[in-house]
Amino acid sequence: MKKFLLLFLLSAAVAAAAADPFELPKGTTVISRDDTGKTWAFNGTLKRSMNDTKALLKDAILKKGYKFKFEIPIDEKGEKQVLLTFEKKKDTLLVMVWNHDGGETYFSYGITQ
Repeated sequence: MKKFLLLFLLSAAVAAAAADPFELPKGTTVISRDDTGKTWAFNGTLKRSMNDTKALLKDAILKKGYKFKFEIPIDEKGEKQVLLTFEKKKDTLLVMVWNHDGGETYFSYGITQ
C-alpha cells in the first residue's frame, strides 16, 4: 500500500510539473486548458498592459530553456495582437498575446513537436 501511495504521489507531482512548459506569471487567471492537441493548450488573462504581459511571458519562457525566435504582429502595427515563437530542442512553443479593452491582456499557448 505504501508503494502504491508513493507511486501515486510521484505520478501526480510529475503530471503537475508537466502541466505548463513554463511558470505562469503571478496573477494569471486561467480561462481554460485543453490537452487534446486540437486547440490552444492554455488560455488565460493578466490584469496588465500588453507590453508588461509580453515581457513577463518572455522572461518565464526563457528561464525554462526556450530560445526566442520571432514576434509576429497580427494587427497592422502589432499593438493589439502578436504571436511569439520559442524553440527548445524539437519543440516550438507558440504564444498568442492580445489586448482587450478593459485593462486585461489575454494569452494562449500551445506546443508543436
